[in-house]
Amino acid sequence: MKEIKLTQGLVAMVDDEDYEKLNQFKWQAKTNCSVYYAKRRAPGPKRISETIWMHRDVLGTPPAGMEIDHIDGNGLNNQKKNLRFCTHKENMQNQHGIRPTNTSGVPGVSRHKQTGKWRAQIQKDNKFYHLGLFDNKEDAIEAIKLFKAKQ
Repeated sequence: MKEIKLTQGLVAMVDDEDYEKLNQFKWQAKTNCSVYYAKRRAPGPKRISETIWMHRDVLGTPPAGMEIDHIDGNGLNNQKKNLRFCTHKENMQNQHGIRPTNTSGVPGVSRHKQTGKWRAQIQKDNKFYHLGLFDNKEDAIEAIKLFKAKQ
């Protein structure tokens, strides 16, 4: 494993056999929510530059309907053993931790803007379940736990 320097003082990890090919370019660290990815710019048609993502440079373009997933959740770990082709659903199921937009600190629990109450909702098998509005966060958390226990 070798490291390629990026902007913002970050590095990307790549396999030894990919290092020479990738290190000839200047790579940038780009954040998407709380995950960083390595990207570079390349000349495109009509003098418009295009974005090249390092993980796509390593694995290639995914087949139709597929995405590239970083198995460990680290978008800067571009070793082949950490990359896989998967569906969007599989990619979303492999998210690590809670989303950066989560304000409650608990997945599925959020403030309901209109009422100021705590909302509990969960998604399972592409269906959303609204579990109710609660006066306190602890009751909303308990609703999530009860729902999961029944599954």
